[in-house]
Amino acid sequence: MSREKIKVPGKVYEELIALQREIHFTQDHQDTIKKAEDRGYMNAANWIRQNENAYKIGFAWGFEPIADEPKGTLKDIPVRENPPPKRTISRPTPPQSKKSQKSPGTGGILAGIKNWLGKHF
Repeated sequence: MSREKIKVPGKVYEELIALQREIHFTQDHQDTIKKAEDRGYMNAANWIRQNENAYKIGFAWGFEPIADEPKGTLKDIPVRENPPPKRTISRPTPPQSKKSQKSPGTGGILAGIKNWLGKHF
């Protein structure tokens, strides 16, 4: 038997690596299953429960993900959809009132102040 790493599904591999960082592995697989379940690594716990001998070999030689599964969780990102079309209503521009129209002779704020002062004083 050659010293090859034990191939596991991608999600199980991620959880086994995370579990390895958090606890010190023991050869007692029942203890490892309990610790994995306590931390929420259910995929790893189920895989260890079903593959006790492979876990013991992988404990010594290491694990690697199955090659046909992509690493990481990029496969979980949904495809971006096109935004819905905007519904707009075209309205004609309202006519401007006489108050909003400026006569060419007015000179802005200063002219308005002078005009007010002229009326009241």
